[in-house]
Amino acid sequence: MNNSRLTAVCIERFKAFRDPARIDLKPLTIIIGRNNVGKSTLIQSLLLLKQTLQNPRSEVMLSLEGFLDAFNLRELTTDSPTAEAEPAWPVFELEWETKVDLRSVFSPVPDLENLVNRSGVKWLRELPSERILKTSIKLYMAELGGATGISRIVLKSHDPEGPCTLDINLEDTPWSCWWNGRAAPAIEIELDHFIPYLHIDQKIVGPRLTERAYYNAYLAVFKQPLQALQELLLNSQYLGSSRVPPPSLYRAAQADPSDIGVSGEFAAQLLQRRKNDIVHFLPLPRLADDGVEISDTIRSMPMVEAVNDIMKSLSIDAPVSVRDIEHIGFQLKFGGISASHVGRGLNHILPVVEVGLFADPLRFSGACGDLPLDEYLASCSTTAHVLLEEPEAHTHPKVASRLAHLFVSLAQSNRRVIVETHSDHMVRRLRGLIARAGANSPLEKWLVENVAILNVEQDDNHHATVSTSRLTPEGNVSDLWPADFMDEATNEESAIYYAQLEKSSPDALADAVELKEGAEPVPDEAP
Repeated sequence: MNNSRLTAVCIERFKAFRDPARIDLKPLTIIIGRNNVGKSTLIQSLLLLKQTLQNPRSEVMLSLEGFLDAFNLRELTTDSPTAEAEPAWPVFELEWETKVDLRSVFSPVPDLENLVNRSGVKWLRELPSERILKTSIKLYMAELGGATGISRIVLKSHDPEGPCTLDINLEDTPWSCWWNGRAAPAIEIELDHFIPYLHIDQKIVGPRLTERAYYNAYLAVFKQPLQALQELLLNSQYLGSSRVPPPSLYRAAQADPSDIGVSGEFAAQLLQRRKNDIVHFLPLPRLADDGVEISDTIRSMPMVEAVNDIMKSLSIDAPVSVRDIEHIGFQLKFGGISASHVGRGLNHILPVVEVGLFADPLRFSGACGDLPLDEYLASCSTTAHVLLEEPEAHTHPKVASRLAHLFVSLAQSNRRVIVETHSDHMVRRLRGLIARAGANSPLEKWLVENVAILNVEQDDNHHATVSTSRLTPEGNVSDLWPADFMDEATNEESAIYYAQLEKSSPDALADAVELKEGAEPVPDEAP
């Protein structure tokens, strides 16, 4: 398997999203909108599945304890807290792409003609060594016997040379499944949380029977993508908007942290444990007099040096260091000052930088030195997914703007970044980058194709909707200009300008208003 990546998420009847909302994900996806409209809900849908897979009990279909905590499923279901009857429960659908290795699927190789004729998967006739598959899983949630669970799972392969559907009904006793609408009672189903795995008794189901063909097609079409999805969700990195106040002295970590922590609580320990280990990153785009300078070379350096390189590119001049205190612990310092005595902005931004480096698919491997971006991408066996909420909090506008540079560099180097933000500085800088990029330049093309801006709003019934816009080469936002977001600064500057004119010269104000309303300017008469 290679470079599995989420391509879309669809949620329905989940929290504020009553109607189906499909989000097509790009390497860089920015989520904006007013407070309390449902922006975080889009990220929470992925967190709910991640925390479920982290539950040690595989029989738990859906876990409501963790990143997203709820008393029961009804609490997360649209309009249900006041409903007396059983509500229409939430539905999640994920789409993802996976490069599957088909060389080891069958041993021995079955009768491929029989397999194709019965399963409908035409491309299996040639049995290629590998293939990129687009797969989706649709989860119908429900309360079953008083417990939160899944009532139905629908798997689809969207390959044009043999689309197929595996429909599993978990309310039946025993569980039942259908392949392309045809029942397959001899197939047994095992669940690892919400991930279905199929089995057959080969002594009973012969090699030329229809259900054996269904099972063989499942092995080729669904098994590896499902394993990839499980791995993808488990390894996704999430960083919330809150931070734990740093102590003046840290205890040394007894084991390597597996992530930065939901609130960045393990950022210091990770840096202390891994400060000399190699991470890889693409230098941030840099503004220049004649446009934007971008790099096609991946840098490889020790973790602490990489952190400081990126912090400097974000215009933060206080280098991070770790001071070990033997037999006691360590101190985290910014420019020689303890982390407990610097502003909140530095302690907020450090985990953001670290999570981007920790998401490096080749982290803590290799040696110092640069390598071509193409070579790095070819060496990555996975695509990392990074989920961030309000990474700009407590930061100076200049730093918030330059976070756009960081997210572009991460998204160009095998990270898939999803950012929920209130920062018009960040979005405005994305627009500035594409406007400054040369016409038809690689950066312009990349930004047009790989950045999505999602605007979340609520209707009169307080139900959330989401619409997607893209950047245009001119630096605008196509299709949608989010209300009360990027226009706030422009409106305020305009109000200041006209107030200044009114105070200095009422006649000049009248002329300016005429021009604003479309009147032709009247040239001054020659003396």
